[in-house]
Order: sequence, then C-alpha cells, then structure tokens
Amino acid sequence: MGHLTEREFSGYRQRTLEPESLLRVSGHLQGCEDCRAKLGELVGVGDALGRMRQSLESHLTAEQLQRFVDGELESGAREGIEQHLDSCAECATDVQALREFAREPVSSVRTAALARRWWLAAVAAALVIALGGGVWLRQRPVLIAAVNDGATRITLDSRGRLGGVAGLSPQEMESVRRGLQGERLMPAVNLGELRPPSSALMGTEAPASFHLVAPVGVAVRSSTPELRWTARGSAAMYVVTLKNIASGQVIDSPPLHVAAWTPNESLERGALYAWQVAASVEGREEVVPSPPSPQARFLVLDANTMAKLANLPPSHLVRAILYAEAGLLDEAQQEATALEGENRGSKIARGLLERIQRLRGTTP
Repeated sequence: MGHLTEREFSGYRQRTLEPESLLRVSGHLQGCEDCRAKLGELVGVGDALGRMRQSLESHLTAEQLQRFVDGELESGAREGIEQHLDSCAECATDVQALREFAREPVSSVRTAALARRWWLAAVAAALVIALGGGVWLRQRPVLIAAVNDGATRITLDSRGRLGGVAGLSPQEMESVRRGLQGERLMPAVNLGELRPPSSALMGTEAPASFHLVAPVGVAVRSSTPELRWTARGSAAMYVVTLKNIASGQVIDSPPLHVAAWTPNESLERGALYAWQVAASVEGREEVVPSPPSPQARFLVLDANTMAKLANLPPSHLVRAILYAEAGLLDEAQQEATALEGENRGSKIARGLLERIQRLRGTTP
C-alpha cells in the first residue's frame, strides 16, 4: 500500500478504526518512516501516551473486580472499590457484566466496556511501536471462560491465568487450561494399545451370547481390579484368563459360577493386560473375545500416577480432565457428567463430556 490517507490518520488518532484496519495501519506505521513522522507531527506523542496509560491504569484490575463480585474482599478493601465504582462508569459496567455472567453458566463474556479498553490498549501499543517509545502499557485481562464447580467457580482470563484452582503442577494447570478452552485431551497412555483394531486378529466372527463389561480399553487404579462380564446363563461356568502383554505371565481363575472375578494376586503396576472369559454350558464352550474381535485390554496405573491423582482437589473439572489424561476414562466421564449437571447449557462442560465420550468410544 502507499502512504496512509488523512482519513486513516484521523481514524487511528480518534480510535474509530475497525480491528482489521487498525492492524493494517499499525503494520504500515512500523515500516514507514514518513508516516511515522507525520503521525508524530499530528499527535503530541508524550501527552497522547500519557493519557492512554492513565486511562488503562486508572481502572480496577480483573482480579479486583472478580474478588469484589465474589465477596472475597475485606471490608476496608471493599469500601475502597465501592468508592471507585461511584466515580467510574466503566468499572461499574464491568462489575454488572460479571454479576450477570455469574448468574448464567455461559462459556465466555466480553462486555462493550472491556472491548473498548482492549481497543485503546491496541492503539497505544501500536503507537509505541510506531514511534519507538518504551512505555509499558498494562492491558486489562478479559474473562474468557468459566464454569461452576461445586462451591467454586473456575475461571480463565485472556492472559491464561486460572482462578479457583490451586495445588496443581504446571503441567496439570496447562491441561486444565486446554480443557477449559475446548482443546483436545492428551492422554498420557496410548489408547491405541488399549483398543487394538479388529483387523489385528484373524478368524471367523460369530455373534457372542455374552460379552465383557469392564475393564476394557481403560486404565484402572487397583492392582487387583474386578473383572466383570454379562452372564451366559444360570447354569454357566466361567474361567478367566489374564495375560501380562509385556512379560507373557498368564493368570487363570478357578471355575466360577458368577460373572465377576478379582485376581487373588496383585498385578504389575504400569503393565498392560489382556483378558478373556471362557463360558461352558452343558459341555458347550464359548470364549469371549474371540478373533476377529480385538483383545480386551486394560492398563494398571503406575505408582507415580496414582500418587499424583490422590492429591487432586475436589473439582469435577480438574478430575475429569486429569483422569481422562491418565486413562481413567470411566471415572473421567462420571466427573464430566457431574460438571455438566452444574452448568446446564454450558458449551464448555458439554464439550468436555463429549471429548471424553469419544475417547471411550461411547459418543451418543
């Protein structure tokens, strides 16, 4: 493009440019010395930056606003904010928007006042770049996501800061941020190993008269998990075969007359196991799963992961995300279902539940 027009200079100075035009004009100013010089003539640079900075820094921070709305401030601090609100229409508007937001389980909020302030910050930052200034400008963070979680409200602002969550490692905090923003869950376990495709085994498929229930395609906490399946009939006798895929160790159950069995010896932590059940009725035996159906597999969580999960806060959101990433998909779905129940209509809660259901292969 050529040099900026008078109309563009005017819109830039008066903060009336659309966001796309603002970016274009700011980029031009950064690379065009002539236009920067003309802008410097049109604008009293020191005064302009001072006014912009004062405007940005004379308002309450997002944290102050949130704590005021949540009633977390002591009486002295609260009275000071109330006095500020009496004289600041923009902050008063922000408080009203946050109160409305707290009453509704929606995924994000962007008030007109906050938007105007972001525009102002963008203009100020662009002007600093264009004129080579070194003034630090503080942009008010905007609340972009929130969910009700028991007695707590978990929030995420535009700077990536989480509110209502404590006691997590940096890696766990990052997982929660991704979950709040609707990003893909990243299980630490290889779900492909837990659910091998049917084509991995060869044979003739025939309808089974019973099937395995759990654990199948998930991780488990216990080193002596209960294995469950549907009954073939009241007279059926069952034998379970359990195999450590890495070591090849095989454990067989005694003959059973119930559709459940718990190994009498601890399984290896961190190991992947495959299991099947042979059911016999009047001398007719049926084994489930049989080729070409895939193996039924589960992972016994390692001790380190178990210790981390034991210290999680009592948060449906946190547990749903971190359980899913550990492979505890059944428990993760329970937590996500509870979170959705507390946030009816929330795209965040519903989206998290659906992502976990996809990992389990049970999306409605």
